[in-house]
Amino acid sequence: MTEQLLIAQLTDTHVVGVDNAEELYVDNNGRLDEAVASINTEAPSVAAVVVTGDLTNTGTAAEYEALREGLDKLDAPYFPLPGNHDDRGRLLATFPEMPWADGEHASWVMTVDNLRIIGLDSTIPGQPGAEFDDERSGWLTAVLGVEHDGPTVLAMHHPPFETGIEWMDKSGFKGLEDLAEVLRHQPVDRVICGHLHRPIVGTVAGITAQVGMSTVQHVDLDLMPDAPLSLVLDAPGYQIHRITGSDMVTHTRSFGTGNQGFVPEWGNS
Repeated sequence: MTEQLLIAQLTDTHVVGVDNAEELYVDNNGRLDEAVASINTEAPSVAAVVVTGDLTNTGTAAEYEALREGLDKLDAPYFPLPGNHDDRGRLLATFPEMPWADGEHASWVMTVDNLRIIGLDSTIPGQPGAEFDDERSGWLTAVLGVEHDGPTVLAMHHPPFETGIEWMDKSGFKGLEDLAEVLRHQPVDRVICGHLHRPIVGTVAGITAQVGMSTVQHVDLDLMPDAPLSLVLDAPGYQIHRITGSDMVTHTRSFGTGNQGFVPEWGNS
């Protein structure tokens, strides 16, 4: 059997401070704990965990303290990225061990075995939408220009494609065509992101790009034009990316459903 590398992806955890009384529909911090516990029992074990933004709900210091406490329970190293609900400065201060990029964006590059993971900060402080500006374009171009003998995954918070869920799409992605142009000249093997709170697959510059499943509430699948904001309480989960050589397959793991793996009677016949 080909040797495999497993990478987990958590996204949109929306951790709150311990004294937060806001109605959140589900226990956000409890859901993170459940996800972490589930990831820790994955067999084979995961080599690393990428956390693709909206780590906290409002970006307060108390939320980052709770986030760090929750993520530190992971048995594998983890790599956080900001989302539009996060505070960039507090994120950098909470995780000073990360190799943050110089400049006005919280991006990074990590290598796990032969897999290169590029974390691209797609956020605009104080705004829900995404941006790929000249600074980030220059940074990403330089990073992709470094020779690497193995697959490359680009991680970001915002999906680089329209989903058809208009109330989420309308926040926009400034510079999306510039990002696509960079990736057309220097392609990656996969793009992984968050923000939409539900698993979705699209493409950018001919590259498969996918949205991970949130650990909290999910965006309703309503593709009608001008559909109103709508959330659903689907089963929470996370993604497991299985890398074998240059191939990558993604699985979704739901947790908290009350249904564990079992062998049906006909499976023994």
